[in-house]
Amino acid sequence: MHVRHRFGTLQSNGRHFFNEDHEIYRFVAEVCALRDKHLALRRGRQYLHESSETGAPGSFGLPRMIGGQIRSVVPWSRLFDDKEVLCAINTDANQPRAAWVTVDASLQGGRAALTCLYSTDAAQIGVGAPVAAYNGRAVHIQIPPGSTGRLCGVCLKRNFISGL
Repeated sequence: MHVRHRFGTLQSNGRHFFNEDHEIYRFVAEVCALRDKHLALRRGRQYLHESSETGAPGSFGLPRMIGGQIRSVVPWSRLFDDKEVLCAINTDANQPRAAWVTVDASLQGGRAALTCLYSTDAAQIGVGAPVAAYNGRAVHIQIPPGSTGRLCGVCLKRNFISGL
């Protein structure tokens, strides 16, 4: 829960002048609401994940610089207790990217799919990504293009956990 504080100048105390209809304002509000809702996003440990464009044996690895740039999906998880939230960004400003992303086999061993909680591509929200036997356990995700001129593609996927 956010605590409201007084802010502003003497003439505008308690009022802000942000455009609440702007895409960046809405994006930040949506991501903050997800963070408030999912404890793993606030307190979870972070782990960078191996990924692969093809899923072929031996093709999985951590993101790396090629020619001074990373143009790929960069996946990581936030883990808290037995809950995992898979996060990923696409560092390619022009093209959507897809990748097989390794997930924690001990947490996802019996899971059938992870469900997209948030994406800058609204059509992905609520869509499942099957957990498959690649590099232990992995999911195939597609991330919209990112750029410095607009929001980076973000896709948060989380397994169904009974009792939530």
